[in-house]
Amino acid sequence: MLNYFQNKKFLKFAYIPWPFDLSWFFLQRKILGRKLPLLASFKVTYSCNLACLACPFHLHSDNEKTHMSWNTAIRKLNSLHQLGTRLVVFEGGEPLLWRDGSRYFHDLVLYARKYFLRVAVTTNGTLPLDVPSHTLWVSLDGLKETHDYLRSDSFDRICFNIKNTKHPKVFIHCTLNRRNWRDLESLAKWVKKMPILKGMTVQFFYPYNQGEDDLSLLPEERRAVIEKLLELKKRGVPILNSANRLKAFIDNHWTCHDDILINVEPDGSITKGCYVKNRGKINCDACGFTPVAEASGALDFIPGSIYAGWRLFV
Repeated sequence: MLNYFQNKKFLKFAYIPWPFDLSWFFLQRKILGRKLPLLASFKVTYSCNLACLACPFHLHSDNEKTHMSWNTAIRKLNSLHQLGTRLVVFEGGEPLLWRDGSRYFHDLVLYARKYFLRVAVTTNGTLPLDVPSHTLWVSLDGLKETHDYLRSDSFDRICFNIKNTKHPKVFIHCTLNRRNWRDLESLAKWVKKMPILKGMTVQFFYPYNQGEDDLSLLPEERRAVIEKLLELKKRGVPILNSANRLKAFIDNHWTCHDDILINVEPDGSITKGCYVKNRGKINCDACGFTPVAEASGALDFIPGSIYAGWRLFV
């Protein structure tokens, strides 16, 4: 398979003058008052090869319009570009399973790279990690015993693919919940020992109430795990969430600029605002979506959030 990370023809359009582009974006948002979306959550499919306990989306994979066509995907990417979106994160289901005829997910990522400042992918890690995105997140919710319980016995496959990837910017993403939060320190130390990994990010389980297991953290558990995250950061463990935003999640008191987010569903519908819109019942008190908190923090010029975004996307 083509090594996208060494191919000069591919790299010729991989560079975008991001300092100027982001400066122009923030000028339009803060000075001109234009409500441009910074970040798009782009779900290309609900199909998945796992049945993770915390996820509601694979439960919808047998419904109609849960796998986007190539033409629809291109139209929606063009719409996001016209709306001024800068960052696109492809999700699922499992996005690497996406295919439409002779078009594969890699083709979709290459197309997106022509029009957006940065393109990222969140994957369950069970397929080869050769996708040509700027950033690649691999979901890992603990070490072997815990992860296998939560995510369909997939730990060994993920480890194999991580060790064999040539992708230049791979991160672990962990959704902390009632079952795995005590594994945080051991997982973080494991990440630190893996040279291919650039670090890890975390978010907190959100109850969509659509058939997934209820793994919500109790208030005292959330506080304890956030205190552990802050301690690990001070010890040099590469947890990229900013300390400021982590502290804000103890009581969930932070300013949410939900208009900085835009969501695309497999049926082609586009929704501006909260990640949960059209995906479940919105309950801000239970929010665990740290990426939205960091994006909101960056919009408010909070240094830690800006630095976190820099490390993840630049």
